[in-house]
Amino acid sequence: MNKLILFFLFVTGNMFAQSFSRYFCNYTASPVVVDGKAESAWNEAIFSSAFVDILSDSIKPPLNTTFKMLWDSTNLYLFATLEEPDVSGFLTNHDDIIYRDNDFELFIDPDGDGLNYYEIEVNSLNILLDLFLKKPYNKGGTADLSWDAKNIRSAVRIAGTLNNPEDKDSCWSVEMAIPWTSLNQTSPPVNSIWRMNFSRVEWDYQTETGEYVKQKGTDGKPLPEHNWVWSAQGKVNMHIPERWGFIHFVQQEIPRFWVWMGAYTSWSNQQWDSAFVSLQSVGITGVLMSANKEVLEKVIPIAAMHGIQVHAWFWTMNRGEAKPEWLSVNQLGESLASKKAYVDYYKFMCPALPAVKTFLKGKIEELATVKGLSGIHFDYIRYVDVILPEGLQPKYHLVQKDIMPEYDYGYHPYMRKRYAEKYGMDPLQLSDLSHDSTWLWFRLNELDSTVALLRHQVKSRGLISSSAVFPTPDMSRRMVRQNWNSWPLDYYFPMVYHNFYNQPISWIKEVIRQDKASVSAATKVFCGLYVPALKNNDDLTKAIDAVYQGGADGVAFFDYNSLDRSCLQQIRAAAVERGIIKE
Repeated sequence: MNKLILFFLFVTGNMFAQSFSRYFCNYTASPVVVDGKAESAWNEAIFSSAFVDILSDSIKPPLNTTFKMLWDSTNLYLFATLEEPDVSGFLTNHDDIIYRDNDFELFIDPDGDGLNYYEIEVNSLNILLDLFLKKPYNKGGTADLSWDAKNIRSAVRIAGTLNNPEDKDSCWSVEMAIPWTSLNQTSPPVNSIWRMNFSRVEWDYQTETGEYVKQKGTDGKPLPEHNWVWSAQGKVNMHIPERWGFIHFVQQEIPRFWVWMGAYTSWSNQQWDSAFVSLQSVGITGVLMSANKEVLEKVIPIAAMHGIQVHAWFWTMNRGEAKPEWLSVNQLGESLASKKAYVDYYKFMCPALPAVKTFLKGKIEELATVKGLSGIHFDYIRYVDVILPEGLQPKYHLVQKDIMPEYDYGYHPYMRKRYAEKYGMDPLQLSDLSHDSTWLWFRLNELDSTVALLRHQVKSRGLISSSAVFPTPDMSRRMVRQNWNSWPLDYYFPMVYHNFYNQPISWIKEVIRQDKASVSAATKVFCGLYVPALKNNDDLTKAIDAVYQGGADGVAFFDYNSLDRSCLQQIRAAAVERGIIKE
């Protein structure tokens, strides 16, 4: 990308973030099988932001729609998922007016001048309408239906049954491979930008004599369709190309080097730009940022200019603003509202409480609406430490060889009530309260259900879900009541802080081997390193080597403030060695 384009994006980045959607379409070297299923190649792409109403991005549709895209030297690839409880489709001929059915549509303007653009529509029967316009309808354009997207491949898969009002469906998905040649284009240069938009037409149906029919108004005509889009148009008109979103064609894998980073609310745009230049120069292209919506909306467009993904770093169960009645209670009946556990800022909430779940969902929703956000990163998604890492115990004048009742949390009255409803007794009546496996797993499962709820919410917004977790699943269950390898998250960041456990750097390799073996092959594991403990000589280099010897997918550095010049030099050298940076 030339300097003029970079300057233009920097100056107008905030404007674009407010007005237009953006998507970073990643290059893939993996084969994409067009069958309507998201096979492994699609792990290289992230979902788009969720569709909004065509009139305004402040209007949220009742059904979720997102897409992913990839590209290679031959094709542009699309995978879209449309939530739909009643999948229907009736048109069966190529170039039928497909939007008279529920459909998915894409609009492509390669040079972004609002002229000579393409439209492709598809319904749940995988029937296509493809057309070309020299100019929009409102400027005198007419649709050229004789144009065909030659050699396009498409597939539809339905999670449910088509045209069957007797059951409830889940969704339908669309997958496409669109040859560049069908668009009279060659493969776009890396970092080029096209204007595109995506639309979903949804009709109101009712059931008559066992069939779907469109609902009608008092005039006897079908009710107007709903138009849900990726980038809001401001009018019920998809043919306003200057209001479409921006597709950036990048050659970037899922970030392999990450950093935890604070909000720095006083920073100017220039300071953020300088920070991201520094991170990108050493191969750090993923940032886990603890910031509110306002800061994220400011920062994300600047990070995007440097190919950096931003994930919101979200403190989950430990919340300083938690209401006293939500706070966790220990085995002795002491609430965190009145009794400190280790540090003053430990305000862990009871994960089972409906009010806590509602509170967390509200916080997640606020973050998830930030345009350009790539994911939500859960931290403190656990109970209070039952047993501290051995290296930290002296700091608190403790020797924790076994469970100490004052540090054994999860005894909120609501939690005990739920246990009693299921097992017929208050857990306080158990003979070996500290070690009873049923009570332990009950608490683990209560947290698991909260994680699943939040993960579903994040996924519905088309975002990546991840979590900072304790070193191994076994250690997590024993030390903080965290059963993380049972969670269906996309990425895990085990915090393998070797000095906390009085372990050598080589220990990192063994921990990561256990972690990789405990999750599915599609799940990414990024090893968290505690940088302040790796400042001697080339210790950081040795730690990164141990991470990769253990089979991790990458490294996360804690934290940005700890990255001095020596650290950055070692990270860059490691990035070059592993092909993350091309010299």
